[in-house]
Amino acid sequence: MTPSSQNPASKPAPFTRAQFEQGPGEVLSRGRWANAVLYLHYHEGGRWVVKDFRPRNFAVRNTAGRLLIRREMRALRRLAGVAGVPAGAFRVDAHALAYHFIPGVPLNHADLGARAADFFAGLERLLTEVHAVGGLLHLDVRNGRNVLVSERGEPALIDFQSHVGTGWMPARLRRWAERYDLGGVYKHWQRRSPETLGEARAGLLARANWWRRLWVLRGYFGMRKE
Repeated sequence: MTPSSQNPASKPAPFTRAQFEQGPGEVLSRGRWANAVLYLHYHEGGRWVVKDFRPRNFAVRNTAGRLLIRREMRALRRLAGVAGVPAGAFRVDAHALAYHFIPGVPLNHADLGARAADFFAGLERLLTEVHAVGGLLHLDVRNGRNVLVSERGEPALIDFQSHVGTGWMPARLRRWAERYDLGGVYKHWQRRSPETLGEARAGLLARANWWRRLWVLRGYFGMRKE
């Protein structure tokens, strides 16, 4: 699936800060002091996730908060139209963004049973599409809270605030980085269904785990501009 050609910024926002704060809604996660608070907001029959730094102190919401909201919005706009990525994303204001709620269970709490191999093959395809369509590395797939098992048993990816763009990378480095990113999928696959992982994927996981020890490399990526 290809991204929508329409500019999301040209559409009117579905709701304003004032409408969000008037509710109805509920807290999904309060996070730590430097993280956004996640809300489930109900608006005109729809359900939205709102990621909001407004409750944080002045310094956090006006430095890291603004930066992370801009970063994640940039990623979600690039990935508009990719099934399994939050849809309808927009900036509520400088401190918050919102997107359509994806009903499902975090991978950490999901019982995949006999569907594990099919689920992880689908997650592999989804992350490969993120690489190809958006030109992005997610870089936090290893965190099972960022992978959802939808009500239909399909994979979804959330939380793109740690993403890195690959447009500046030479082709060989980009291929390596994408395989490193896929290591997050294979980590979960090996834990849940090792007998279906296969030698090739297991080999890629072993190499990704070796490189993962070099944290300075991830820091280097994080400092690059997209």
